[in-house]
Amino acid sequence: LRAVGRELEESSLESLPQRPFKMVYVAPMKALVQEVVRNMSQRLEPLGLRVGELTGDQGMTRAQLAETHLLVTTPEKWDVLTRRPTHSQAALSQVRLIIMDEIH
Repeated sequence: LRAVGRELEESSLESLPQRPFKMVYVAPMKALVQEVVRNMSQRLEPLGLRVGELTGDQGMTRAQLAETHLLVTTPEKWDVLTRRPTHSQAALSQVRLIIMDEIH
Protein backbone atom coordinates (compact mmCIF):
# COMPACT_ATOMS: atom_id res chain seq x y z
CA LEU A 1 0.00 0.00 0.00
CA ARG A 2 2.88 2.34 0.71
CA ALA A 3 4.29 1.83 -2.81
CA VAL A 4 0.86 2.51 -4.34
CA GLY A 5 0.47 5.60 -2.14
CA ARG A 6 3.84 6.91 -3.24
CA GLU A 7 2.83 6.50 -6.88
CA LEU A 8 -0.43 8.32 -6.16
CA GLU A 9 1.48 11.25 -4.66
CA GLU A 10 3.78 11.45 -7.67
CA SER A 11 0.97 11.16 -10.21
CA SER A 12 -0.58 14.58 -9.77
CA LEU A 13 -1.43 14.86 -13.48
CA GLU A 14 -1.58 11.22 -14.52
CA SER A 15 -4.08 8.63 -13.41
CA LEU A 16 -2.52 5.83 -11.39
CA PRO A 17 -3.14 3.04 -13.94
CA GLN A 18 -1.24 5.05 -16.57
CA ARG A 19 1.91 5.41 -14.46
CA PRO A 20 4.70 3.07 -15.52
CA PHE A 21 5.39 1.32 -12.21
CA LYS A 22 5.55 -2.32 -11.21
CA MET A 23 5.39 -4.34 -8.04
CA VAL A 24 6.53 -7.97 -7.90
CA TYR A 25 5.24 -10.66 -5.53
CA VAL A 26 7.37 -13.84 -5.54
CA ALA A 27 5.48 -16.83 -4.12
CA PRO A 28 7.04 -20.28 -3.65
CA MET A 29 4.36 -22.35 -5.42
CA LYS A 30 2.05 -22.02 -8.39
CA ALA A 31 -1.02 -22.62 -6.20
CA LEU A 32 -0.05 -19.73 -3.93
CA VAL A 33 0.59 -17.52 -6.96
CA GLN A 34 -2.95 -18.20 -8.17
CA GLU A 35 -4.41 -17.44 -4.74
CA VAL A 36 -2.50 -14.14 -4.48
CA VAL A 37 -3.60 -13.16 -8.00
CA ARG A 38 -7.27 -13.74 -7.08
CA ASN A 39 -7.03 -11.82 -3.79
CA MET A 40 -4.95 -8.91 -5.07
CA SER A 41 -7.01 -8.54 -8.25
CA GLN A 42 -10.11 -7.93 -6.14
CA ARG A 43 -8.31 -5.49 -3.86
CA LEU A 44 -6.51 -3.48 -6.55
CA GLU A 45 -9.26 -3.42 -9.19
CA PRO A 46 -10.99 -0.36 -7.68
CA LEU A 47 -7.72 1.55 -8.18
CA GLY A 48 -7.54 0.45 -11.80
CA LEU A 49 -4.40 -1.60 -11.20
CA ARG A 50 -3.80 -4.83 -13.10
CA VAL A 51 -2.48 -8.02 -11.55
CA GLY A 52 -0.73 -10.62 -13.70
CA GLU A 53 0.39 -14.18 -13.16
CA LEU A 54 3.71 -15.54 -14.41
CA THR A 55 4.38 -19.23 -13.70
CA GLY A 56 5.59 -22.26 -15.60
CA ASP A 57 2.05 -22.80 -16.89
CA GLN A 58 1.07 -19.17 -17.35
CA GLY A 59 3.21 -16.92 -19.53
CA MET A 60 2.92 -13.26 -20.50
CA THR A 61 3.59 -11.36 -23.67
CA ARG A 62 5.63 -8.16 -23.59
CA ALA A 63 2.41 -6.17 -23.96
CA GLN A 64 0.79 -7.97 -21.03
CA LEU A 65 3.89 -7.44 -18.94
CA ALA A 66 3.87 -3.75 -19.79
CA GLU A 67 0.21 -3.40 -18.72
CA THR A 68 0.66 -5.26 -15.42
CA HIS A 69 1.15 -3.29 -12.20
CA LEU A 70 1.51 -6.26 -9.81
CA LEU A 71 3.33 -9.26 -11.21
CA VAL A 72 2.84 -12.41 -9.14
CA THR A 73 5.39 -15.07 -10.00
CA THR A 74 7.34 -18.09 -8.84
CA PRO A 75 11.05 -17.83 -7.98
CA GLU A 76 11.97 -19.83 -11.09
CA LYS A 77 10.10 -17.52 -13.46
CA TRP A 78 11.44 -14.41 -11.69
CA ASP A 79 14.94 -15.81 -12.19
CA VAL A 80 14.31 -16.32 -15.91
CA LEU A 81 12.83 -12.82 -16.23
CA THR A 82 15.78 -11.15 -14.53
CA ARG A 83 18.43 -13.16 -16.40
CA ARG A 84 17.07 -12.06 -19.78
CA PRO A 85 16.95 -8.29 -19.38
CA THR A 86 16.72 -7.64 -23.13
CA HIS A 87 13.26 -9.19 -23.08
CA SER A 88 12.02 -7.30 -20.04
CA GLN A 89 14.47 -4.50 -19.32
CA ALA A 90 11.87 -1.73 -19.54
CA ALA A 91 9.54 -3.54 -17.15
CA LEU A 92 12.34 -4.32 -14.69
CA SER A 93 13.41 -0.69 -14.55
CA GLN A 94 9.89 0.21 -13.36
CA VAL A 95 9.87 -2.13 -10.34
CA ARG A 96 9.23 -0.14 -7.15
CA LEU A 97 8.55 -3.01 -4.73
CA ILE A 98 9.50 -6.70 -4.48
CA ILE A 99 7.75 -8.97 -1.98
CA MET A 100 9.37 -12.34 -1.29
CA ASP A 101 6.97 -14.81 0.29
CA GLU A 102 8.40 -17.73 2.29
CA ILE A 103 12.02 -17.35 1.23
CA HIS A 104 14.23 -19.84 3.05
